[in-house]
Amino acid sequence: MLGKIGKRIAAAVSSAVILISGTVSALQAAALDNEVKEGVVAVVFNLKNVSLVYTQEGTSTIIGTESVGSELNYGSGSGFFVGDSKDNAQYIVTNHHVVYNYIKANEGETYSSYLYTTTGDDGSEVDVYVRADACEMRIYYDQDNYDVAYVDCYGDREKVDLAVLRLRDKTDKRHCLPIKETTEDLVGTEVYTLGFPGNADNDFTSASKFGINDVTVHKGSVNKIVMNEGKGVERIQIDAAVQHGNSGGPLVDDDGNVLGVNTNVESNSPYSNQIETDYYSISSNELMRFLDKNNIAYMKAGSGSSAGMIIGIVAGVVVLCGAAVCFVLVNRGKGGKSGSKAPKGGSDAKKGIIRSMSVQHGGKTYPVGKAPVMIGRDAGSCSVVFKEGTPGVSGKHCTVSFDSATGEFTLTDLKSSFGTFLMKNQQKIAPNTPVKLKPGESFYVGDKANVISVETEN
Repeated sequence: MLGKIGKRIAAAVSSAVILISGTVSALQAAALDNEVKEGVVAVVFNLKNVSLVYTQEGTSTIIGTESVGSELNYGSGSGFFVGDSKDNAQYIVTNHHVVYNYIKANEGETYSSYLYTTTGDDGSEVDVYVRADACEMRIYYDQDNYDVAYVDCYGDREKVDLAVLRLRDKTDKRHCLPIKETTEDLVGTEVYTLGFPGNADNDFTSASKFGINDVTVHKGSVNKIVMNEGKGVERIQIDAAVQHGNSGGPLVDDDGNVLGVNTNVESNSPYSNQIETDYYSISSNELMRFLDKNNIAYMKAGSGSSAGMIIGIVAGVVVLCGAAVCFVLVNRGKGGKSGSKAPKGGSDAKKGIIRSMSVQHGGKTYPVGKAPVMIGRDAGSCSVVFKEGTPGVSGKHCTVSFDSATGEFTLTDLKSSFGTFLMKNQQKIAPNTPVKLKPGESFYVGDKANVISVETEN
């Protein structure tokens, strides 16, 4: 197997940039034996016959379309193979949120998703959607080499964020990784997160190569084993980085045994000059329970194969780190017109408004001033209310206020479970730390389907 990672140095370091956290160096990262990397793959959501669809704001009336291309890799995460032998590579473990859009599209049928609202050539408000005639999940071995995968089973996104994909046939391009039981004596030991972080700034394109030498490695240690009593899910808290696109990748020990599935990030700012970040993997104990339940075989470290179950899927707890390359055409209007929705009116003092781009609100606007407007699911407290069960939205998620003197908005996350993110760079803002926004900028609450823009009008 892998051997002692920290003691083995690879012959060469890939030309691809390897992102490292903690004290691990590029050479130490390269020392991860290829036998472990060869169990890891990129999991990509691919769209077919893609176009932008323009509709009258808040309606389904189509007023124009624009072709994007015959296919498009629209989102990606990571995964790893499990099976009853090293070479029995057919089933891939990943996170539910990595394959959520594919499941929502009835696993291969027409896909449509709201992007943003802009101003048309005639001054009218226009909703922009991305639409595809079909979609598929791809397992990439390198930039141009992939297999199509199918969802074998998944679970409740709000509890165990796991899913298992299945190839039509076994592959010899990767092999299965052994799974080791999670125990308290792991606390303090060195661990590694592996995966394919994406570039969220790309517009409908991806520069990722997805090869073995492109696997990103982060070194850290186990902080503690935690259990969320409300959700009944065991997680491993680590200080090895988990990034967008790493979701679904394995957490491994020094011998290459899988200890967990990388899933969540939680960050806060208790002090003005300090940001504290914790990373979480769903424990191998949870993983094996899911595999057993769904009759998916796997190798258990130090023993033979186990009649394991397939893993279910579930949404992550604070920041869903997968589907990192979920590209959005944020600053593009009909016919290639630049710019998001422009503020209306002249140079007089303007009023602030927020516009919910969620399908359930249909572009509805809400006035906002110095008094913060609360956003969330709690109808008794929030002005912008999302329906119960809306993925990623907490009861009291965040607030927005507007200062007419400066023309700036202030966005504050209220320690939400799934986080509040700036659309321009996909960055999660720290809880209880005000962030300034300018008119025309946007953010999303928990999930990219819940986009909200800030605007001004006379």
